[in-house]
Amino acid sequence: MNAKEIMNRRHVLSSIGTTTGTLLAGCLTDDSGEPMASPALVEIANKTGEPIEIEVAARKNDTAVYDERYTIREVRVTERDDIGEYADIDGVQIAEDWMAIPAEYEFEFRIPQHGLEATFSSTDSIGEYDNAHQSELDGECYFVQVTIGDEAQPDTARVDATPERILVGAEVYHHDIFDRSHAGDCT
Repeated sequence: MNAKEIMNRRHVLSSIGTTTGTLLAGCLTDDSGEPMASPALVEIANKTGEPIEIEVAARKNDTAVYDERYTIREVRVTERDDIGEYADIDGVQIAEDWMAIPAEYEFEFRIPQHGLEATFSSTDSIGEYDNAHQSELDGECYFVQVTIGDEAQPDTARVDATPERILVGAEVYHHDIFDRSHAGDCT
């Protein structure tokens, strides 16, 4: 083989690798661009030592479908004979009929008295998946986890913590792990 044949062979091999990668990437999402999964529930937990008032708004396909305000009490230290002291965390679970159908969703969480805001949408990552559009999520549901915490340890429940941060994430809803009321018929 001469130098020109070697270069052409390398070009063909690299093109095959690039084409294969592009084709495989295309298999990971639905070609229609429509969401494949829907939210099963939204769970909000206050892991601070202060009661908070949180505003929750949701849009489905750019239409407002939810706008509520909740008061969630502070973390309390409770004691039981069998386990001793533990952090008693208060929260809210939201599971509504409008959540049962795959669509474009955007959730907004606001705590005005602390100037905090956070959002989650169906284009954000859901656990190991890029977003709700991936074909592997066809017929699945996800749940949105919202945690109010402080900057130092935002996911740790502490009575001395102040509301400084809203953490938002999502996971695929697994029936064998979660036993909660939820919207829709997740597979």
